[in-house]
Amino acid sequence: MVPLDGSKFSIRALNYAINLSKFTNSKIIGIFVVPSDDTPSPIDDLLNPLSSISTQGYKTKMTKYGQTILENAEKRCQQNKISFAKKTLFGNPENEIIKYAEDKKAGIELIIMGSHGHGHAEEILLGSVSYKVVHKSKKPVMIIK
Repeated sequence: MVPLDGSKFSIRALNYAINLSKFTNSKIIGIFVVPSDDTPSPIDDLLNPLSSISTQGYKTKMTKYGQTILENAEKRCQQNKISFAKKTLFGNPENEIIKYAEDKKAGIELIIMGSHGHGHAEEILLGSVSYKVVHKSKKPVMIIK
């Protein structure tokens, strides 16, 4: 499973997952989490036209943004002849990533994610979502820089 948010780190994680999948003949599940209104907004949002600060149409804009990211990831996987499934979730990103990964029906064996996303600028060593997933998930997590 690869959580995607459009950041360069999530794209690197997807690329790594594609390379790994070629050797293991595994399927990639790309997920995008539309943050809920109670999810703390990253500083980047202040400059982002999809900012959660402007809540009018936020869920619709973020869902479309996520669909674009997942479609681009799907195209990249198709070009590499890798099976890809996409999933959009709603809520707190780290909680939704963990909950989906641990759902037995999803069949997730590994979470591959970027070290940072579109998160808080002050988190220099590891992004907040990555940090929480690494520490709370019962599934193995691979962090890509």
